[in-house]
Amino acid sequence: MEDKKLQILIETILDKKGEDLIYIDVSQNNPLARFFIITTVTSNRHALAIGQALKEAGEINDIPIRNVEGKSSSEWVLVDANDYIIHIFTKEARIHYGLEKLWANYPIVKVN
Repeated sequence: MEDKKLQILIETILDKKGEDLIYIDVSQNNPLARFFIITTVTSNRHALAIGQALKEAGEINDIPIRNVEGKSSSEWVLVDANDYIIHIFTKEARIHYGLEKLWANYPIVKVN
C-alpha cells in the first residue's frame, strides 16, 4: 500500500477490531475524496470507539479529520478525513445501505 495516510487509517481500524474492512479508490470520478473506507463493527459503542480512535490517530499523524458524524444510538458513523471518507457500520446497517453495491464499478480492496 503506497498511501501512508490510508495505511495509518486502516491500521487504526484494525487495531480497534473493525471487521470486513475494505477500501474503494473513487479518485477518478469523485472530486471530494480519494478513498472510501468501509468497516463493520459489533455495536454502536464500537463504532464510536473507532471514530474516536481515528480522530486521535489523525491528530498524531497530521491527517486532518474534519468531522465525525454519528451519535451513541447510531448504526452508522462517518469520519470525514478530507481525502478519506470512513464509513463505520453495524452489520445490519452495512447490509441495509449497501455502499459496496453503489461503488461496484470501482476497484474494491478487501483488507481482512
